[in-house]
Amino acid sequence: MKLKERHVTYHILFWIVYFTLNTLRWGAYFNSYSYSFNSNLLGFSIHISLAYFHAYFLLPKFIPNKKYGLYVLSLLSSLAVMLSLKLVLTYLFINQNVWPEASSQQQILGFSHVMELVLGELYVMGITTSIKLTIDWIQQQQKNRALERQQMETELNLLKSQIQPHFFFNTLNNLYSLTLVNSPMASETVLKLSELMSYMLYQKKQKVALSEEIRYIQHYLDLEKLRFGNRLKLDFEINGDLSAYEVTPLIFLPFIENTFKHGTKNRINNININMKLDLTKKSITFTCENPIPSKTNEHAFLEANTNSSFIKGGLGIQNAKRRLDLLYSDKYELDISESSDIYKVTLKLPST
Repeated sequence: MKLKERHVTYHILFWIVYFTLNTLRWGAYFNSYSYSFNSNLLGFSIHISLAYFHAYFLLPKFIPNKKYGLYVLSLLSSLAVMLSLKLVLTYLFINQNVWPEASSQQQILGFSHVMELVLGELYVMGITTSIKLTIDWIQQQQKNRALERQQMETELNLLKSQIQPHFFFNTLNNLYSLTLVNSPMASETVLKLSELMSYMLYQKKQKVALSEEIRYIQHYLDLEKLRFGNRLKLDFEINGDLSAYEVTPLIFLPFIENTFKHGTKNRINNININMKLDLTKKSITFTCENPIPSKTNEHAFLEANTNSSFIKGGLGIQNAKRRLDLLYSDKYELDISESSDIYKVTLKLPST
């Protein structure tokens, strides 16, 4: 059943239930269910018309525009027209005694009778308007949540796309260096880069197996090993069973890139980078650390490598933090510390 058809069905069911209860109520009061049925049949045509006119025309037309005077005037006018019509139709088709509960017919247009009719209509209008406003509020909240999800997905895709060019640029620099010396490792680099590009560009899942994510991280590390050779002293320790966990794709890569960015500055000799992955029932904890060169050596390195892609940018960590905020809210822990000689990142994610 389509949404519009479902709404119409709900409206019909509401009025049927309301009509039935009202008929039974006044049938018991007058001790005549036939009179109550006929009276309510006429009265509900007035109720329904006035309720929808108020909820779908008067309220949206005047209240949002703050035309309160016109709203009150229109409401009173519509009440007067509908109540006059009800009295006339009741007299012509139901009973000439249009107010059987009164002591005399002279009280038909009296204050008590008029106020009772007005309050009765306002009662019906109040119920229907409250239901409509509640439904409208719920639907608006659903739209807001859907819009927030759409905006979050758009932002996540944008942040992910900002990771890819940064990484590709760095890796292509590595490949270019290998081709200059006709290194046989160039073909292996192209293959690993191709697999990484496929993973980054076509991986659309919100979560992937941690073992799959580590596989592509290992591709990245292999590319860095090709670049630095035996100078790179990399220790990557994994504690736990990778197959039992899932993780957001590419969530660790910006921190690994950043580690290489810091750890390889002016490192003529060995480049020492340590990474660790601790897996428990409740959490996935990723740690990476690297030594920081002295300020003097770092300055010399910057002067000699002004075109290096590892020095430019700086958006990787900011983007990673934003992705973590969007994906994990307050359920993650990120600690980035920098001492005189060590740069360390610790990221703790929930395991589920």
